[in-house]
Amino acid sequence: MSITDSRGHAVSGEVVDRADPRRARLHKLIDTHSLQRGEFTLSSGRKSNYLFQLRQTTMLPEGAHLLGDVIVDFMKAHDLACVGGLAVGAIPMVSAILVLSHAKGAPVDAFFVRKEAKSHGALERIDGHVRAGADVLIVDDVATSGGSILKSIEGLRAEYPSCRATKALVVVDREEGATEALAEQGVALYALFKRSEFEI
Repeated sequence: MSITDSRGHAVSGEVVDRADPRRARLHKLIDTHSLQRGEFTLSSGRKSNYLFQLRQTTMLPEGAHLLGDVIVDFMKAHDLACVGGLAVGAIPMVSAILVLSHAKGAPVDAFFVRKEAKSHGALERIDGHVRAGADVLIVDDVATSGGSILKSIEGLRAEYPSCRATKALVVVDREEGATEALAEQGVALYALFKRSEFEI
C-alpha cells in the first residue's frame, strides 16, 4: 500500500539526512548503551537473541537532546504540531521533543496514552495536551510488530476522534513486519535506524 501525505505526495521512511552528524552520534550512543545480546522476550511476545533497550539512550541527556532536536525538525518539515505515544516507552521521547520544540521556537502539543483508562479522577486514557482535529505524530522507541503504535492510535481516537494519525516515528525498526502492518492501517512508519544498520 502506498502512503501519501496530506498533499498527496508519496512519503519515504527517512527521518533525517544520513550525512547529518546527529544521526551518526545517535547510532554510536545506541550501539554503546542500548544494544544487548542474549535471550529476550519482546513486548510483542516474540523471542529474540538481541534487544534494543532504548531507554538507555532516550534517557541519556545527550541522547534525549539529539532525538528531540531531530524529531522537532522532522515535525516542522511535515507540518505536525502534536506528538504522543504509548506509556512507557514513548514518554522519554515525547518529553525530549516538547522541551526541544520550545527551545527551537516551534512548540508542539504533547501527550501520552495509557494502556487502559485511569480508574479514578477523570478516567482518561490520554494525559497531556491534544487539540481536536490535529495531525498527530505517534512515536515509540522500537517497532517490532507495530502493535504499540496501533494501541496509541486507538487510544487517541477513542478520546479525540477528529484527530488524524497517519505518521509514526521510531528510533529503531526491527524490520519484523511493523512497516507493513501499519501501512495496512494507513500509517506511514518512519525510522531513524533499521536493525540491519547494527552489527548483531
